[in-house]
Amino acid sequence: MPRLLHASLRPNPGVLLVLGGSAAAGFGYRHWTNSKDASSSAAAAAESATLHPLRFAHYAIADRAPVSSTSTLFTLRARDGPATAQQDLRDIWARCVWSVEAKQPQLQIARAYTPLPPPTTTTDDEETDDGTTDASQLRFLIRRERAGEVSNYLHRLPPAAAVELRGPHVAFEIPDDVTEVLFLAGGTGIAPALQVARALQMRGGREASRMRILWANRRREDCVGGRSDDDAAQGSSGWGSWLGWGSAKKGRKEQDAGVPTATTTTTTGGEDGLVVREIDALKRRAGAAQQRLAVDYFVDEENTFIQPSHVARHLQEAGKSGEKSPGSRLILISGPDGFLDYWAGRKIWAEQGEVQGPLRGALSKMDLKGWRVWKL
Repeated sequence: MPRLLHASLRPNPGVLLVLGGSAAAGFGYRHWTNSKDASSSAAAAAESATLHPLRFAHYAIADRAPVSSTSTLFTLRARDGPATAQQDLRDIWARCVWSVEAKQPQLQIARAYTPLPPPTTTTDDEETDDGTTDASQLRFLIRRERAGEVSNYLHRLPPAAAVELRGPHVAFEIPDDVTEVLFLAGGTGIAPALQVARALQMRGGREASRMRILWANRRREDCVGGRSDDDAAQGSSGWGSWLGWGSAKKGRKEQDAGVPTATTTTTTGGEDGLVVREIDALKRRAGAAQQRLAVDYFVDEENTFIQPSHVARHLQEAGKSGEKSPGSRLILISGPDGFLDYWAGRKIWAEQGEVQGPLRGALSKMDLKGWRVWKL
């Protein structure tokens, strides 16, 4: 449920609310209610020439490219280009999973969306992000939700229309000593996964890190051309079945009967999808930096799902190689509520807002010695 931005009956501080896999995938909300103190109220409502965590800045839709029938890649450009060009976000990109809020001005609500990393080219063998890590231009993968007030509002806007953004809001700070990351992503939860991949690549001069992304989608149109790096990654039961999707039930029965299920990782022709191209570019860059980035694709309509066995196998393989590579290891999860609930249990509410809560779900039944789990 979106949070209102107008004044409440009593003063209440701003609280960052992160739901499900949201801060990174775009389901989180930030609730800001004005204080009775006139000066605080004016400060909260003030406009900012640059990106600011407490004040909205003016951006405009510079480009809008369809990814699928329900998802779009938005490019937003700051109205005050010279000012935002001086606002370097390099430190945020290199250290954090973060989001910004987009406002729906008619209803006075805001929703958090996770920026995609700056575009990567195949010739970008070194860390040369001058002019790309500032706040002058941000990109977002946004799914048009049936009952999503903010997502529907953004999709209805014409080219060059104004969009108000507030942030950045940090959802997770990546440890300096991280050497291994396993990221479970559902749908638009791929956005924070790509933030982490890019952050690891920006840490030049450190021990090479390894990252594997398991990305689940309901339809192939969201990941056209995506080919898994691990042929054994395709499974027959997974998070889709826990949301009640019919093809998952069929796959589970076939697996129980020992019948192998068909998998499809090829496309019907044409070029790869936009997000898949972003992923492949990051993979090429990782190879140039002598790092490892692998991505496995799972598609519900093709009856392939992330299974606990995929995670367990990765943990075992990482454990063997990790004996010679000290450092922290992370399991990050981002996606719809049902996805998060199955793998790690939902977050819980506390006085300070939404917090991690106890580890539940499939991951709680695994041997996670040496691994830290974080729900985004």
